[in-house]
Amino acid sequence: MNDFSSIYSVSEPTPPASGYGPVSVLIQLTGREQDSFAGVAIPLCGSVSPFAFSSFAQLTALLDTLCDQLGRPVRTDRLNSFGSGVSNPPRLVPAQPVTARKLGHFTIEILYRQNQSMQGRIIVPGRSEMPAGRQSFRSDIELLHLMREYMA
Repeated sequence: MNDFSSIYSVSEPTPPASGYGPVSVLIQLTGREQDSFAGVAIPLCGSVSPFAFSSFAQLTALLDTLCDQLGRPVRTDRLNSFGSGVSNPPRLVPAQPVTARKLGHFTIEILYRQNQSMQGRIIVPGRSEMPAGRQSFRSDIELLHLMREYMA
């Protein structure tokens, strides 16, 4: 047996360590006021119930809370020191999926949480101007911009 045999040996793939892997959430928009959105978020992973949001800021805070509950993706840094004056993280308030009065829907796939923000993809069904209906975002602000474009 030579020294290279261990390099070429076939082994079982190891499952990813906890804390890694995307979090996918179906977003159903029910209202829009200026630059903010309201609706229902339906987690597509884990056993978390759908939850309501009334603004984009609340949605991003709740998505962060959801990621913390699921334990993935792991945050690579601490939250900024500015603080919002709130010592408790926001709670996920259960809601029912929307069957009528939808303004639109899309899926957000959160791949990373670093630099005090989320990074991932927004997937919009039936959108030909986006490659395969997918567009990557590198920050919460970029996600808001993509949502505004979609709703325009």
